[in-house]
Parts: sequence; C-alpha cells; structure tokens
Amino acid sequence: MSKQILFTLLLTGILFSTACRKDIKSGTAADQADPQTATAGVHPSAVHPDEVLTPGGWRPASKVGSIGSGQYLDASNDRLVKRSTTGRGILSDYGPVENKAGHLPDYPTNVNIPKDRVLPLGSGWITYTYWTNPSATPISYFSTSWVVPPAPTTNSGQTIFLFNGLQNASYILQPVLQWGVSAAGGGNYWAIANWYVDGANGTALYSNLIRVNPGTSLQGIMTLTGSSGTKYSYTSAFAGYPSITLTVNNVAKLYWAAESMEAYSVATCNNYPATAKTRLSNIELKVGGAQAPLSWTVANPVTDCGQHSTVVTPGTPGGIVDIYY
Repeated sequence: MSKQILFTLLLTGILFSTACRKDIKSGTAADQADPQTATAGVHPSAVHPDEVLTPGGWRPASKVGSIGSGQYLDASNDRLVKRSTTGRGILSDYGPVENKAGHLPDYPTNVNIPKDRVLPLGSGWITYTYWTNPSATPISYFSTSWVVPPAPTTNSGQTIFLFNGLQNASYILQPVLQWGVSAAGGGNYWAIANWYVDGANGTALYSNLIRVNPGTSLQGIMTLTGSSGTKYSYTSAFAGYPSITLTVNNVAKLYWAAESMEAYSVATCNNYPATAKTRLSNIELKVGGAQAPLSWTVANPVTDCGQHSTVVTPGTPGGIVDIYY
C-alpha cells in the first residue's frame, strides 16, 4: 500500500472521529468530554466530603442548613438564627450577619467554584438579566412564572438552577428550580426549594425540597412582609407549595433583582434541558405599592453552548424573559 493511500486513510479516520464527537445540540466538538474527566468533577464530595453544592457554588457543609416547616430565619440581634413559629427559643445559630460594604450584588461575583471541579464547559451564573432599585423605597413584590422544562438528554452529575432572586451586597433570597443534586437533596429529576444564601464559603439555608415534573407550571414569589428602621422581613415562596415557604426576618434591604440560570458540573451541552429555552413570564416587580420602573440589563457570561437571555417584553407587570440553553 502506498504512503499516499495510507495518509488518505489516516486523515479520513481523524475527520470521521472528530465529526462523531461533535455536539448534537450545539455542533461543537468540546461537548463530548471524556467521561472519566467529566466524572472527576461530577461527584467532588468523593474528594471533598466536607463540602456541598448550593446556588452560589460549593461551600463547607458546616455552613449549610435546612429550615423546615414551622421554622424561620431571624437577624434581629445581628446574628442569623433559626427559630420556631411556636416558641421563642433559638434552634440554630448561624453566626454574625454578614454586612459587606458597597452597593453591588453578592452574586454572581462570589460564586465558589474550586479549580478541581472545573469541567470543559462553564459553571456558575451562566446567563441572567438584572435590575437595581434606584429608589429608597424597597422592592415589595417580585414574581415570575415558568414551566418546568424537559429533562436533559444526558446525565453527567450536573446541577442546573433556574430562579428569580432578590439580593443585596451580602445575601440572596430565591425560589429555585433545580435539576440534579444540591445540599437540599435531589437526583436526576426536577425539584423546588427556597434558599437564603451568603457569599462564597458563607451560610446557605434552604427549605424542604419538593419534586416536580416536566410541564408543571411554577410561580416564584418574593414578598416584603414588614420593616422596622433599616431591617426588613421577606418571604420566598412557590405558589401552591406553602410548606416550603421560607421566611427571613429583620435583614438588610434587598434591592437587586435577577432572572437567572446557574449550572455546575456541566460536561456536555446535552447536560442542559432538552429544549431550546425556558420562558420566564408574567414578571411583576413592585416598589412600594407601585409597579417598578423595570428595565432589564442582559448578561451572558457563559456562551459555550449558545446560552443567552433575551428580554421579550420589558417592564412590569407582564414582563417576559427567555433563557436559552
């Protein structure tokens, strides 16, 4: 066999192999990561058993806790504690309240992604829209509706978070839909919980987790329930799921709103839901008793699978944002 024929066969084999590795969804060869490489980042608890995943990244398990039905968070004495609605005693003390300087939001800057958990595709806040309340009057209501998307076609131990959230420089309050496993639990299915999370390596607290099916309609709602001086009280809830409503009392004002998709341990574009996008609709955001002068800014920090957000209908009520996978 001549050298020219051998070279032609070798080149054909290389091109065929490369084509077979291209992503079904995005058309990129980077999608089909080596399974062994992907696994190394999928279950980091095997290497770091003292750390767990939250919206906001990985953090020590000792900083993470659950807030059950009939319990709430309170920061009236500048310590974040868990109390029972049936008594005045402290059930858990999570330490001094974090008060970071400045007016920038806590996330996405403070997402914690250790280097040994970085896969070929991006992690953290993938794509989102945001708005900062410019007035001294607090945000009083923020709701968003969406439908639980189809499951991903490929499971590599990834976790996907979808949420609308309110935050300040230190904490974020958020009703979260998740695929995969987090500190709250989960598996290869969709589930919902409400979270109150500090920055990287800080406290992360969550309600019970409830499994939901693709096609289920969700409405995530955050409501200002009261205020006293510079302290404010809120609830984070999913309409129709009262047992997992999270109450946070006497905390700093939440002034930064977002519609976001967050992801971790993504090894292939097919780790995302098997659909082009999720529509976040019926967005309503109030400042005091009035509709906010809402104008979303779009941020697309990770676009390796074509992820991005589009503002379809600006403003409130009735706003619409599409998040593409």
